[in-house]
Amino acid sequence: MSWIRRRGRKAEQAGNRLPDLEFLALVKAGLEALAPGVTEGAELKGNSLLSPHGWAVAVTPPQHGGGHHYDLVALPDVSLQPDVPCFTDCVVAVGADARDAADTWVQTAGACLLELLDQHGRFAAQEGPEHERGVTDWHSITSGAVAFGLDPTENRRMQAALLEANVLHRVADTFTADLESPFFNGVKVFYGGRPGSMEAEIRVNGTRHEAASAAMAALNLPEPTTFTAVRYYALLLPTSAEDPARSGATTGPDPHHAHGAQCCCGGALDPEHPGFDLALPHLVAELPEEERAKSVRVATKAMMVVDGVGNFLKARLPIPLQDGRTVVYLVWIHLQAEVIEEFVTRVHDGTLPGRRFEGLLCNAVGPWGEEVLRAPVVLESPPAKEEGRISRCEVVDSTHPLLAAVLNDRWPAEFVLGERDRRS
Repeated sequence: MSWIRRRGRKAEQAGNRLPDLEFLALVKAGLEALAPGVTEGAELKGNSLLSPHGWAVAVTPPQHGGGHHYDLVALPDVSLQPDVPCFTDCVVAVGADARDAADTWVQTAGACLLELLDQHGRFAAQEGPEHERGVTDWHSITSGAVAFGLDPTENRRMQAALLEANVLHRVADTFTADLESPFFNGVKVFYGGRPGSMEAEIRVNGTRHEAASAAMAALNLPEPTTFTAVRYYALLLPTSAEDPARSGATTGPDPHHAHGAQCCCGGALDPEHPGFDLALPHLVAELPEEERAKSVRVATKAMMVVDGVGNFLKARLPIPLQDGRTVVYLVWIHLQAEVIEEFVTRVHDGTLPGRRFEGLLCNAVGPWGEEVLRAPVVLESPPAKEEGRISRCEVVDSTHPLLAAVLNDRWPAEFVLGERDRRS
């Protein structure tokens, strides 16, 4: 599926180009907001953001562009020495807003990095060479589209137009012969400018590809009525290549494995920290697959925005057991639009810890099943365990009598876990 990414508005503006580490701090915050827990233990050193799991992002010397231009290189596995596989991209701080530039990278090239590490379709779309949006002979990981311009309506229209144009699939024969990496090739698709002066550009591994850009321009994309720019990013992997993401890097906020209904890891729960990860909100899971693909606008491990259905946030729902353990369900909570917008704003400005939000539980949970579905809940964001890390919100209260009992009473392990309890 292809997603349209919506960027939140930022109040603060930076007057000058930020030093490399300050810009990477914004990148780190953006990655953490998109995939809570992914930057745990990551350090800012020199010109790089370094993860203990083996991936890194660095700012390189400017290759082109002006003072608000940032060139970045992503390295999914730095252990593959001496020639570490990497992919490059560049972003511009439009209006001198460095945070917007960092978020643009995170939601496009950064989303591809996260998907390459995670491999579960949570951050970017994955398509084989035979897919209607695929590239012949290549496996593609494709981000959502991000737009920045003067008019929100035109932003959305141009996002939709670029996605509907299916650019890479239609112009693939102009550039695939120049894909040289045996690991992955980074491809940026850009369309932007003013009415009568629009630029179509495809960059392959950081360099403008003239033939592909000309072929894209020939697709006759519609023009906006005011300045608008939209872009997305793709990684193209040889279909015969060994999975370059097998470096042991994983994303996720919880140090213990959580199992969902479709878990294929063998079904064994952690005996001391049992948990379940529910893949989709109930309302989204009920949609036919084709309708779901069209309706999902944002889909990450932490958040979903689905047209005509609602906005959902992933949260922890702890259930205390009589033997002293706690079962943690990762559930989806429906939030009103203004509430989820406040959540995103507080993530970016650092005021999320300690805040409470109200929503509705959108999963059937454990032996109580649909009896607790749509129960009102109160979420609370816990204090940050360390600077730069965002922990999942937790369900702390409910006015629903049964769900309140689920949260506050202690339950027999055999009732909640049944035969899946390894301790028994």
